Amino acid sequence: MPFARLNLLAVVLAAPALPAKPSEPPPLVLPADAPLVAVRIAGQPMLLTVDFGGDPVVQLNPAAAARFAAARSVDEPVERARFRVAVGQVRIDVPFSRELIQIANRPNPRVPVLTPMATPAGQAAGSDGMIGIGLLPQSEVQLVFRAATTKDRTTSIAAGQGRQNNSLTMRWPLPGNGTIEVELHPLRAVSVASVAAASQLAAAGNGALTGPARRVEIGFGVDRPVRSLRLARPIAIAGVMVRDIDVRLFDWAGKAQLPPDADAGEGAMVTGRRGRQRGWPILKLGRDVLANCASLTWRRDPDDPARGRMELRCPA
Repeated sequence: MPFARLNLLAVVLAAPALPAKPSEPPPLVLPADAPLVAVRIAGQPMLLTVDFGGDPVVQLNPAAAARFAAARSVDEPVERARFRVAVGQVRIDVPFSRELIQIANRPNPRVPVLTPMATPAGQAAGSDGMIGIGLLPQSEVQLVFRAATTKDRTTSIAAGQGRQNNSLTMRWPLPGNGTIEVELHPLRAVSVASVAAASQLAAAGNGALTGPARRVEIGFGVDRPVRSLRLARPIAIAGVMVRDIDVRLFDWAGKAQLPPDADAGEGAMVTGRRGRQRGWPILKLGRDVLANCASLTWRRDPDDPARGRMELRCPA
């Protein structure tokens, strides 16, 4: 019997070792003025700006895209296609290829790498482009605006891929009735709401449109007409106070009623061929309100990579 146990031990010791499971990358902490992460795309080093509100894609600016293409072998097989995106009434086809990217020594194959004609707005200085937060291997990513103080409090909200896109979206109840969807876009200068969201915000906060129509860049170099919505009663949304919001008046009107003082005749100028789309009550919070916070933190659900929680640490 002892001999049998010794033989069994010898077999166990001689068995090949199983490959070790990669350890979990430590939390990633990024300064808000330069949220940069080093990556390798098809073996080529790149420095990308992390976009909390971006889809799970990479967008290279034109200079980086040209450098990337020049370094690639002409014989290398590449899967290419076109990424179709609608920015309101404007439809754009952006070329992309599926690539192997590596971040913190973690490979991620078949990632869409887009090469738009215009440089993505909001990227940090020295960046080669932008990367959606959903592509990062870290389960926790924090964006730091300033040191936290005792006057700050943390708001934690469930977040996941939205119904209209793949950005991280949260649902937030408004005072009275109604719920809107909220996205965090710290790389955008201003907060923008759809008409469907603005109509609910105006009702909850006694809001009215003010000032003339302006144009604000929304994405991929496309700008859309907006007007300012001023709330007489500021509303706390996802831990921040909101008083002034730009409203995309006509792209996503649906059946929503415009806030008071809206000029219904303006709609004919921008409706376009696609017509009115289904109302989407979306509010995209920009740097104008998020920069008041100490930090934003994304924590991924270990059982569902597409879901998790977003924590905002902001003045109470």
